[in-house]
Amino acid sequence: MQDTVQTILVIEDEDAVRSLLRTLLRLAGYEVLSCQDGEEALDLLEARGGAMQLLITDVNLGTGMDGFEAAQALRSRMPSLKVLYMSGEEEADRLAERAEASERFLLKPFTPRSFTDAVRTMLSLVKEKVVS
Repeated sequence: MQDTVQTILVIEDEDAVRSLLRTLLRLAGYEVLSCQDGEEALDLLEARGGAMQLLITDVNLGTGMDGFEAAQALRSRMPSLKVLYMSGEEEADRLAERAEASERFLLKPFTPRSFTDAVRTMLSLVKEKVVS
């Protein structure tokens, strides 16, 4: 029996970072959707009908929604969505205070290995929930 490819949505306002994350995830075997802000993410969710297992979002997204607001808006439509927040050290305390069981955070800068390890950990939470 073949495993289903898991779908990850990346929200990152910096083009180069978004491209790198998309490449790392595709090389790791995931289906990747990406966008630069929360509004675009909501449009993608509507178009896909909610078929996503993980959201990876930067906390600071420039104008519009921040990563927390984007995650909240997406989860209001898809409550089972797991969230991996990314941010620099200045956000670490704020992230730690907010973390729920279905949320984790990754401090920037990070290595490709620590990034993919964090993704695998989050997606294992999805599988455990399905199996339980």
